Amino acid sequence: MPRTTCATTLRLFAEALDDLGVDREAILRGSGIDPACLRDPDARIPPDQFERVWRMASEASGDPCIGLHAGERVRPRAVNLFGYLMLSSVTLREGLERVARFQRVLTGFPWLRLDDAGDPLRMRVGMENRDPEVRAIHAEYVAPLTLQMMSWVSESDVVPIEAHFAHAARADPSEYERVLRCPVKFQAPASELMLSADVLARESRHGNPRIAEAHEQLGAQLLALRQDPSSAGRVRRLLAEHLEGRPPGLAEVGRQLGMSARSLQRRLAEEGTSFRQVLDALRREIAREHLDARDTTIAEIAYLAGFSEVSAFTRAARRWFGATPAQLRRAEPTGGVR
Repeated sequence: MPRTTCATTLRLFAEALDDLGVDREAILRGSGIDPACLRDPDARIPPDQFERVWRMASEASGDPCIGLHAGERVRPRAVNLFGYLMLSSVTLREGLERVARFQRVLTGFPWLRLDDAGDPLRMRVGMENRDPEVRAIHAEYVAPLTLQMMSWVSESDVVPIEAHFAHAARADPSEYERVLRCPVKFQAPASELMLSADVLARESRHGNPRIAEAHEQLGAQLLALRQDPSSAGRVRRLLAEHLEGRPPGLAEVGRQLGMSARSLQRRLAEEGTSFRQVLDALRREIAREHLDARDTTIAEIAYLAGFSEVSAFTRAARRWFGATPAQLRRAEPTGGVR
């Protein structure tokens, strides 16, 4: 599968360009990207277009440190799975570990890598890229972006012990120290931030273990689906992202995949399945996981599985498992739901 990147990963960067007085629309369109797609959770950007954004931003702004300054100006919030994983995790360490584990859902190449060999933790930042300029700009963006997100989630001031960049300084080194508020070394073996154990132990003010587990399950499902290029896999991925409450129908999923409902039906039939079967299997899997966990209410499970009414979920559970959700919950928990 091509290493495309979710368009929403550029949304905070584009907004920061606005704050810096840089014409983001010209940069995006010049890179072959429709600005509207930054709000579409299903839009993916090919590697060459993604790389072009960073080069054009540097050229258009005349700022060799546009990544560093955009990262400094980011207004943190949850615009995709990354933000939700950070928000719902109990501590900053847990949030970073989850982002590192599931980042390939959104990114074509890893942005974060954690080396947990000791204290301080070394967190590598920026994507690997054959173009050294793109590599440098992106690393300089991800470093302050990550610190901003950590500060927002913990409602505290997160300052690293030290920062390293694999490239030479692109401006006066004091500018890096001003933005990152720590000593900075250049031409190091890797671009990374050193974070103390005390910082990593800080709690997210929005942490919730139950919600974090649900986000982690979604991340695992989406990650598995990213490896499946089939039409059924693509349908399942879209449904998993929008299932809660009331899932999108065949026509809407077809539109998001760039084909008619009839074409999508035909492709699924060629793969030996149907839209209804893909949706039913996904709902069954989500129901089984949460019924096994026993820490989510039946009404919550119905919502997570895409049912607008508990009664409809109850009928589906009878068909799937031969018993109602309440009966399954009263049964012995050792064997789990089959």
